[in-house]
Amino acid sequence: DIAKRIEDGINQVQCSVAEYPASIASLLDQFDKVEAEELRLTDIISGFIDPTQDDVAPTATHIGSELSEKELEDEDDDDADDDDDDDSEEDVGIDPELAREKFSELRRTYSNMEAAINQYGRYDDRTKSSIEELSETFKQFRLVPKQFDRLVNEMRQTMDKVRTQERLVMRLCVDQAKMPKKTFVQLFAGNESSDAWIDEALSSGKPYAERVARYEEDLRRCVQKLKIIEEETGLSVERIKDISRRMSIG
Repeated sequence: DIAKRIEDGINQVQCSVAEYPASIASLLDQFDKVEAEELRLTDIISGFIDPTQDDVAPTATHIGSELSEKELEDEDDDDADDDDDDDSEEDVGIDPELAREKFSELRRTYSNMEAAINQYGRYDDRTKSSIEELSETFKQFRLVPKQFDRLVNEMRQTMDKVRTQERLVMRLCVDQAKMPKKTFVQLFAGNESSDAWIDEALSSGKPYAERVARYEEDLRRCVQKLKIIEEETGLSVERIKDISRRMSIG
């Protein structure tokens, strides 16, 4: 059944995006604009999903439509024009009090997640539990396609930044320093944002060690950029890649 496959794909993508904390921050910012009467509620959501029901309608009508940031901004401008035409129109079908309640819960779970990361670090079981709670709350929001695309594109842009640094690291190690690719994968995978693998390569005594030393500064710079991405997203590089992979499957 094509409709069912589309629905499953959309839900898979939303489940994946829900694990990306910046997505929630972005949605909360949009709701603040609703409260400030800069946006309408129907500009960001079409309703809510009852978590007690198994059969739910798709979250959005299309997935990550490859709209560029400029095109999304243009759509925002169009929405603003529509608002001017329909100022007297109320959001149809969405209880504003329910929306306020749902967004308050989302904000609470997001704050709990941030506090857990700051107190315990992102890899602690208590932090993972907070992220899971946040994800479950976010899944109840039925986003309009434009908002859904915006969140998906933000995640894709983050993944592009990760890939850029990873490709540079591999090129320096494998192509330039002639480190065996198998060795590179063993050292780098799972340690992307740590300098430890560079230190291990330099002290290995292997033929490639001296050549790696020539690119040490560049390699450490790449690792630092990956570390910054982790800090900005609240996710490990490994987790970002896993979310991206599941989004692609969806």
